[in-house]
Amino acid sequence: MTIYDIFELIGFVLRVLGSLIFGLGVGWLAVKVMQKEGGPWQLSTAVFLGLIGGYVFLGQWVPGGGTLGAFGLGAGAAVLLWGLMANRMKSEDDDSPKKK
Repeated sequence: MTIYDIFELIGFVLRVLGSLIFGLGVGWLAVKVMQKEGGPWQLSTAVFLGLIGGYVFLGQWVPGGGTLGAFGLGAGAAVLLWGLMANRMKSEDDDSPKKK
């Protein structure tokens, strides 16, 4: 194993981690925009199509399944986690006693 093989392996791992973090960010942004109540339906449609389009574009642009899978896992985790946390925060706010 040469030093170039080691750098290639490190580059692959960093690419997968970067894609995972980028997916988390994009998913979080999609959740934040979609949670706005009373917003125009066009914005929600654009966010959804942008998320799917980013996934497709990444699949065409980057070779290897690890990067694409990490982006999908990151975006999916963001949608699930922040969506569940937002519902939990909402229910805790509803249960708390109001101060007068």
